[in-house]
Amino acid sequence: MDLETPADAWYTYVAVSLVSVALAGLALGVATGPPPDAPAAANAIEGATGSEYAASATYEHDADRVTIDRQTITMQNEHGTAHSSFSYGVVVPVNGNERLENITDGRSIEAEYDEALRDGDRHAFAEFTRDVETAYDEHTGEAIRADGELRARKVTVDSGIDELEPIEEEATVEVRDSWEPVANGIPGWNPDPYIGELRVTYSGSKERQATVHMEGEYRLADLLPAFVPDGPIPTSESLDETKELEANEHGADSFVFEPKSAEGIDVTFTAPVVDETYYIESRQPVRDPIEFEIEFTDPDGDLPAETWTFDLEYDDGSKTWSNEIDREMTFDHDHAAIGVTDGGNYYVTLVKV
Repeated sequence: MDLETPADAWYTYVAVSLVSVALAGLALGVATGPPPDAPAAANAIEGATGSEYAASATYEHDADRVTIDRQTITMQNEHGTAHSSFSYGVVVPVNGNERLENITDGRSIEAEYDEALRDGDRHAFAEFTRDVETAYDEHTGEAIRADGELRARKVTVDSGIDELEPIEEEATVEVRDSWEPVANGIPGWNPDPYIGELRVTYSGSKERQATVHMEGEYRLADLLPAFVPDGPIPTSESLDETKELEANEHGADSFVFEPKSAEGIDVTFTAPVVDETYYIESRQPVRDPIEFEIEFTDPDGDLPAETWTFDLEYDDGSKTWSNEIDREMTFDHDHAAIGVTDGGNYYVTLVKV
């Protein structure tokens, strides 16, 4: 029996040894830690979403990135990736939104939206829901860099935490000047003043439009001295004018209107007895009263239509209409992240990773 070792046996031994060392080195380089505990994180979130009332929960974790997609959570670190889901509610990842992050950490909605609450033209709850919807749209299903602590908070809020101040609107029709004929001191002739120019103004909502309709009568005949020849005296005419107002971005508009008849008088004549020559040049004045009907509308239909009807005489000077419109906010109850309680309050669960 030949017990000698083959000549190439030492080559085989060296090769096997090198492979063993390489495999050992590879084994030492493979990570040995566990992936993040996604089910534990999901349980923490569910502790908030499943509560009947406002609630919060925190969970310490070792994930580098966290993805929240409606009712699922994915956590990833150098050791691997883990997935889990929760049964109650849809949550909103809020990383990057300072106000929502602060609320998730325990600050009140009233404190975070204090400026909007104090401004009668802003609605804090509307701004809060817009922030929630934006965070939901931007972060749902996206991997977020994590900081080692997951915090979930379910908040419940009454949409009436603040109220918008009502819209106050006002319209004024003002006599700015009187009708005066051009004449050269006809003795004993001093006609009553009538409206020669007026101004219509509106202030209130930038959504407003107004149609101003005016009716009346232009008449000069019974105002003239008796010795004016009948021939050049014009017959009476109807005033029938419509003007439009459209509020600008500041909620205001105005126009000036000078009533002018189509016909007038331009005559030179000699007065009897005194044998003096006189002249009169004038359009016919609009006689008191002018009847107004002003219709206030909103093309978008958000403001109620209003109608103001009145008479204006020269001696009135001006007349003013005022109105107050209550404002209410309406909200989309169908957003996936925002729920409504039986009592009409809104709730949402915010998560910061």
